[in-house]
Amino acid sequence: MRRFDPIPGLGLTPRLLTVAACLLLVLPHIVVALVSVDPSPAAHFPPQGFSFKWYLNAFTRPAFREALGFSMLVALGAAAIALVAGTLASWFIVRHRFPGRGLVVTLLQLPMMIPEVVLGLGFLILFARAQLYASVLNILLAHAVITLPYAVRVISANLQTTQRSLEEAALVLGAGPLRTFWKITLPVIQPGMIAAGVFAFVVSFDNFTVTAFLVTTRGTLPIEIYSYIRTESDPTIAAISTVLILVSLTGLLLVERLVGFGRITQGGGLDK
Repeated sequence: MRRFDPIPGLGLTPRLLTVAACLLLVLPHIVVALVSVDPSPAAHFPPQGFSFKWYLNAFTRPAFREALGFSMLVALGAAAIALVAGTLASWFIVRHRFPGRGLVVTLLQLPMMIPEVVLGLGFLILFARAQLYASVLNILLAHAVITLPYAVRVISANLQTTQRSLEEAALVLGAGPLRTFWKITLPVIQPGMIAAGVFAFVVSFDNFTVTAFLVTTRGTLPIEIYSYIRTESDPTIAAISTVLILVSLTGLLLVERLVGFGRITQGGGLDK
């Protein structure tokens, strides 16, 4: 068993520091969840009672309902675009070797590396010069771009672990490339595609920074939350945040079960 030496002068092992870091990441979410059930509009912590009225207030407020529907629409559309484009791109870069492959891989991962403030400003300038002023379309296209790297990474991880011999056998038996892709490749990587769709949906649904540059008339749920906290201070936002945390956690657990974060963080076959 590997021995973890304490840090000189502190008496702390790396494992203990890791646990402490995880607690620091989790504790704010726990505080938000506890505040969301406090019946007082002053948002006390620890809570002075227990009530779900702020959850009811969130779901009965028309602005939040409309923003939720809009966010769902955009996230589903962006996830669908990222899933289709990510599947084709992943299959191309994992199954083929060609000049400039490294550059293509870098370009596909670029939206994940650039700060979202820069991306949002860039999209705003691009759409303004192209005279595209449809807020829904602009947000949808921007979200498709920022979710594409996640889809590519997850699906590439799944493709890298599948046996290429299955596709080769289908080709030898007379199936064409398109039929092989449709009948063999897609069913095999279906878990990775589902995980990629979940990842893309969560990333799009929770996005605020890029969306803030592009929203005009209708806003997504994160934009509506920001507008609400500028004038109100009750635990309604804590209730919404708790629901979003649970949704994101469920999505991440699904991705871990279907693909596994180990293969994703190792590069997903993009650099092999």
